[in-house]
Amino acid sequence: MVGGLYADLLNMGVAGIWNDMSEPAVFETPTGTMPLDVRHDNEGSPTDHREIHNVYGMLMTRSTYEGLLRLRPNERPFILSRASFAGGQRYSALWPGDNVSDWAALRQSVPTLLGMGLSGFPFVGVDIGGFAEAPTPELFTRWIQLGVFYPFMRAHTAFGTPDQEPWSYGAEHEALNRKAIELRYQLLPYIYSVMRESADTGIPAMRPLMLEYPQDESTYGNADEFLFGSDLLIAPVLREAATSRGVYLPAGDWYDYWTGQHYTGPKTITIPVTLASIPIFVRGGAFVFTQPVVQHTGEMPGQPLIVEVFPSSGSERWLYEDAGNGFGPSMRRKFSLRGNTIEISAPEGSYRPPARSIIFNVRGKAPIKLPDRFERAEIQLTSP
Repeated sequence: MVGGLYADLLNMGVAGIWNDMSEPAVFETPTGTMPLDVRHDNEGSPTDHREIHNVYGMLMTRSTYEGLLRLRPNERPFILSRASFAGGQRYSALWPGDNVSDWAALRQSVPTLLGMGLSGFPFVGVDIGGFAEAPTPELFTRWIQLGVFYPFMRAHTAFGTPDQEPWSYGAEHEALNRKAIELRYQLLPYIYSVMRESADTGIPAMRPLMLEYPQDESTYGNADEFLFGSDLLIAPVLREAATSRGVYLPAGDWYDYWTGQHYTGPKTITIPVTLASIPIFVRGGAFVFTQPVVQHTGEMPGQPLIVEVFPSSGSERWLYEDAGNGFGPSMRRKFSLRGNTIEISAPEGSYRPPARSIIFNVRGKAPIKLPDRFERAEIQLTSP
């Protein structure tokens, strides 16, 4: 049976499969892979390894995906790989292989993942903290703060290296690392909607500024900040012992996510940073869907939906929801700002989340009101 060799692992509770070394890796050769003149049948069109090398990894993820789906037809397979080919985004998440625990590798992760997203692979991330060698406490904290906005977020290190966990660097760094991980959980409703958009459209979740602002030449080659979805501009701290960093804001209204301070682009600003800083700016008109901190995704049902509203002249955004696994029903709802009124559309799709409150947190001083029919919602105003 296809996937039969995975059955015992799934029965023990394994939730996903990591296809490592699937380039394929052959350490006994100078190239680290099969000799390039090795012949492949190629489904009746024989060719050599020069053509098949990348396809091989993609087909391994495809066979794993199909095998897991056969064994658990009502669950979404999760596969991670470092080797693939065009179309492979249908079967697995990707990480670009072994990196190093240094500041250069931290900085390089941004253009690497942006390039992978533009190449059709939206579900990507690098080894937080670096695979080879060992990060300093500061480097690990900065890396996990950036990793909040990797579509695929994980820390990973080689055998024989020091412990590389969020709690491995003392109480101060443990608290900062916990705060970053909690931010990831708070943003899951927004992240989930953005990842669904990527699945539908192919537009990457982690995207370069030039993708949203193609007429702005100042965004070209900008590789130390990026957008997550269309609305969150992430300006990670990428330099050791930094006390400030410059941030380029494209045209339009922008808000500091933490303070609500308003800016009008295009402009470059310089902001002070501490070790606790995770600089985030929000495009005017955004609805950022969040939730209270949870310890795992199983705690999400029934949690209040917190909608952070960043006013502009008029806007609309979509929230996507489903049961979190499987292939069952889903739901989309449109949130709009018309003048000073927030409008919420009727749900599209048959999924209905468990009963919950909806809290609107409006960043600004303008009076905002809801339609009368939303009796269980409440509005909080936050002024900068």
